Amino acid sequence: MKPVLTLLLVAAVFVTALKVVLVQHEARRIFARTQVLENTRDQLNEEWGRLQLEQSTWATADRIERLAGSRLHMISPDADHIVLLKQ
Repeated sequence: MKPVLTLLLVAAVFVTALKVVLVQHEARRIFARTQVLENTRDQLNEEWGRLQLEQSTWATADRIERLAGSRLHMISPDADHIVLLKQ
């Protein structure tokens, strides 16, 4: 009976050790994937900031007014052509 119990205990220790190795491997794999995803997130955040800055540059009132005059040939109306409406 004692050799059977010893064999079972050795098998249990071996299976447990194998499981520990597999879990550690999975944890390292998940950690590496997390690092890649965090790096991607940081790059996307940088690009988002650059795009917001570019959008604010393109959408300035001065630039819009300049483009309206040069490309669309729009002009500001004379004062006698402006009508104010009361609500």
